[in-house]
Amino acid sequence: MAVHPLPQVSPEEESALVTRAREGDRAAFGSLVEPWREPLFGYIYRMVSLRQDAEDLLQDVLVRVLEGIREYRGEARFKSWLFGIATHVCIDHLRHKKRWRVDAQLIGEREATADPEKVAGLRQLMQQTDFRYEIREHIAFCFSCIARTLPPEEQAALMLKEVLGFTAQEAAGILSVSEPVFRHRLAAARATMIGDYEGLCALINKSGVCHQCRGLREIAAEDHRGPDLVQIEVAPGVAVNAENLFDARLSIVRDADLENGRTRAMHDIFYKQVANREESRQTE
Repeated sequence: MAVHPLPQVSPEEESALVTRAREGDRAAFGSLVEPWREPLFGYIYRMVSLRQDAEDLLQDVLVRVLEGIREYRGEARFKSWLFGIATHVCIDHLRHKKRWRVDAQLIGEREATADPEKVAGLRQLMQQTDFRYEIREHIAFCFSCIARTLPPEEQAALMLKEVLGFTAQEAAGILSVSEPVFRHRLAAARATMIGDYEGLCALINKSGVCHQCRGLREIAAEDHRGPDLVQIEVAPGVAVNAENLFDARLSIVRDADLENGRTRAMHDIFYKQVANREESRQTE
């Protein structure tokens, strides 16, 4: 499953559950919150990148929701209130972290390929029974890595609107800003990401194959490889430009099961290695 779809709950059902949860009904609270656990984890994981951090932050969010449900008055839909808590928890966490360099993955790739033991270890991981290398999941991994170069508020704007599918009005409410401010942050995030991708990923331009995506696929045994992808293409009849190519990439990112897919073991290791390297480097 890809980015977990947001549950569809009628306002009437939601209001009834909220009322009972505010009165201390634990069963109602569970019915209200449990359907959101997986979408919340997917969002937090893509924001902070490290699985252990994401699991810890999810628990923090759920505790805050339990403690704050009595104060929730329904000014916004429950999902917006819930993701507002999650977003501010993520932003607070990320403010204490260094922003990643755009070429952080490439640096890690060069270090790994120069070390035969690391290559052998990667090959062994890719031979595990439940492992399958999926290029689309790796594209989602790359997207989250590059998103970590953005200021946290811009990163959240991009994830909320372009990956999770909140409307601009909903996302602005989640971030506690006006809609014009939100649109400015989203535009800035998109512009930065589009610029960063230029020359970094060959799948999104016409220069050929992404060497990292293809190189990893070649390391995996044939029976551990998912479908190939040579180039990201825009929809038929749509002009090929940087904006539309970015949107085509986003559709892959939305559909990729980054957090629970068959490639997750490799990506969890990659995220940890990149995070350790980026956090330990001297401030430039």
